[in-house]
Amino acid sequence: MRGGVNMVSAKAEKLLAVIQAKGGGILDEYLLRDKTGLSHGSIVAGRKELEMAGLLQLTKQGRKLYYTLTGQNDTPLTGQPSLATSPANAVSPASAETQAAPSPPPASDAPSTAPPAMAEPPNSDSAAAFLPAMPHIAGTFYDFDEWTDALMNALGACIYISESLTGDGTYTVYSHEYEGEDTYLTETTEDGFIVQ
Repeated sequence: MRGGVNMVSAKAEKLLAVIQAKGGGILDEYLLRDKTGLSHGSIVAGRKELEMAGLLQLTKQGRKLYYTLTGQNDTPLTGQPSLATSPANAVSPASAETQAAPSPPPASDAPSTAPPAMAEPPNSDSAAAFLPAMPHIAGTFYDFDEWTDALMNALGACIYISESLTGDGTYTVYSHEYEGEDTYLTETTEDGFIVQ
């Protein structure tokens, strides 16, 4: 917001406008590129800028990036009037009461025929229903490539390694063989590539 408390660049303003228009949530990068005209690098820089300004919070849901708008407090993006003070959007106390949350549906008197959530299939071995625990491959390695080789040896050849967009040196590793993911904190030092 140029001239305001939260100074952000024009690219960050464009990005924030699209995220606000979509209401946050899981947004694919191609959508952000198409709507803003920004490159991948500009989107990453704009996201970081909005996070540092307290206007955006990034989290992950599974393998997707989740955008949460924060610190808005009805502050206009670029000198536009805020929605709360706009006469067209004003809500009287009487209409606010009529817009209250709908009541939950009435409880049914019919007994539920659904099986219990944790019921085991008949004639099954409960130990066979679970995959083995995914090993956590940590230690000191020569470099990132040596750690990747160790991951593939322990977790299978088909793994995905993605660097976190919210923290330096944080990686998420997904293994198809174990059907799971794990998070690793890494640091490059003079002793090597340290993985925790």
